[in-house]
Amino acid sequence: MKGVQNYFWGILLIGIGILLILKYQFKLNISMPRIIIGVLFIAMGVSALMGGFVVKNRSDMFFSDGKVEIVDPEKEYNVVFGNMVIDLSTISIDELRDNIQINTIFGNTLIKVNPEIPTVIKISSAFGSGNTPDGSTIVFGDHTYRTGEGTPALVIEANVVFGKIDIVEGN
Repeated sequence: MKGVQNYFWGILLIGIGILLILKYQFKLNISMPRIIIGVLFIAMGVSALMGGFVVKNRSDMFFSDGKVEIVDPEKEYNVVFGNMVIDLSTISIDELRDNIQINTIFGNTLIKVNPEIPTVIKISSAFGSGNTPDGSTIVFGDHTYRTGEGTPALVIEANVVFGKIDIVEGN
């Protein structure tokens, strides 16, 4: 599928180049900014249908699906028009340094946590759904979910807008 995307973007750039040559060679009255913006929107739609955008950063998921097994936690994870599984159940207390922020916009995120590690998850939702293992569901507003006892070793801020975040315990 990546090969098809590479050809697609190459053909798109060649097409824009041909339009520019035609405009200036034949002195056509074509509004290039409008055509280029329209073609880019069409290209993004076709690219999303062909399997999503390739994002080099493993903590971001745009128009695609994926799973992230956490070895060295990032500070922020973003899911936009996609699905992501974030497995935090395999990290140890020693590997935790900073709070983790997870943002889901028009997507689905599954967060796996270890019930043996004290964790505080602050869910903020607007037109979305946040589901916790204790059966709580938040659609608007804020909710805090806690696992374990003692000082929290892991603090997660989960934000969802027009999407869904599910939190499950275990491996």
